[in-house]
Amino acid sequence: MPPEKFDPIAFAYQNIRGVPFYMNFEYTFNWVTPMTIADLLWNIIGTLIFIQIPLFYFKNKQKIKKIGLRLDVFQSFLLMQIWNILMLIGEFLMFRIPFTGIFTNYCANNNPQILLRFTVFFFHWVHYSAQLFTLLFCSLRVAILYSNSNKEKEKFFYYLIPSFIIFPILASVPHLVTEGLCLEQPYPFGSILILSRFHGDNRVGFEKKGYSKMQNIMLQSKTAFANFVFTAIVTCTIIGLNISMFWKLWKRKKSPAGQSQSSQNQKVARTLTGTMIIMLIPLIVYQCSATAEIVPNNYLSVILICSAIAGDIRVHTVTCYFYFTHPVFKEQGMTRKVDVTQRVTVS
Repeated sequence: MPPEKFDPIAFAYQNIRGVPFYMNFEYTFNWVTPMTIADLLWNIIGTLIFIQIPLFYFKNKQKIKKIGLRLDVFQSFLLMQIWNILMLIGEFLMFRIPFTGIFTNYCANNNPQILLRFTVFFFHWVHYSAQLFTLLFCSLRVAILYSNSNKEKEKFFYYLIPSFIIFPILASVPHLVTEGLCLEQPYPFGSILILSRFHGDNRVGFEKKGYSKMQNIMLQSKTAFANFVFTAIVTCTIIGLNISMFWKLWKRKKSPAGQSQSSQNQKVARTLTGTMIIMLIPLIVYQCSATAEIVPNNYLSVILICSAIAGDIRVHTVTCYFYFTHPVFKEQGMTRKVDVTQRVTVS
C-alpha cells in the first residue's frame, strides 16, 4: 500500500521497527515541522533570557546578600528553571522532533536502543525533578512568609536538593533497562513517539474494546497512572500553597508592619507572588493532560503536544516575569539599603 493511500490512524501506536511502510519512508515537510520550529525558537529566546539570571546571580552574589535579599530563594528559582528547561529539552527529544517524522526512517531500519532508552530515561528523570523543584520553590516562598526564622529553612532547602535529583533517577531507571520503542502517531504519515517497553510491562489489567494493543498498553500503563498521581499531588499542593500565600499576604496587608514595608520589599513580594500565580494555570493544563493519558481516547498525541505547549508557556513566561519585574535586576535595586528587620520579609 503506497503512503498516499495509507491511513495512519488505523495503525496508530504500533511499533514501526521493521515495518516496510516506515523503512521506505522519506521525510517531507508537514504541518508539524513549522510548529516545532516555532516552539524551538520560543524556547531558545526564553533560555537566553534565563541565562541572564544565573550570570547576574554569580556576578552579584555578595551584593544581593548585603541588601537583604535571600539567596536561597534565588537558588531555588534557578534550580526550578534549570530543571524545567531540561524537561523541555527532553520533550523535544521524545515527542516534538519525532512527531515531525525526521527520525522515522532511521528508527524503522535500525534498532537504536541506546539512543531510545537514554531519551526516555532522561525525559522522565528531568520531568520528575522539575516538578519537585517547582514544588520546592513554592514551598520555600510560603515557608518564609509564615516564619520569622530563616536559618533552619535554609538548611532544610539544601538538604532536599540531592534527594530531588537522586530519587527521580531511581524512578526513571526502569525506562533505561527496558526496550525502547518508536510508535506510529495519528499525525501526518511518519510521525512517531518514543516510549519504553516499561509502559507495556506494567499494566493495570483491563482491555478497552475498539483500541489497538499498543493503545491499550499506553492507556493502561501504570507509569501513566503514576505520572497522573504524581502530577496531581504536585498541582494540588501548589494550589494549596497559593491559597496559603494569599491568606498570609492579605493578613499582612492589614497589619501595621505590612503597611510600613518599603516599596522595594513590596515589589519583591509582588514578583514572587506573581511568579507562583503564573506557573499555576499551565500546571492545571498539564494536570488535565496527565488525566487524559489514563482515559481511553484517540487523541493522545494531541494531548501530549498541548501539554508540551503548556510547559513552554509556564517555564519561559515565569522566567520573563521574574527577570523583568524583580527590582534586584534594575540598577536601583542593587543600591537600595534594607534594614535588618526587613530581611525576613523581603523574599
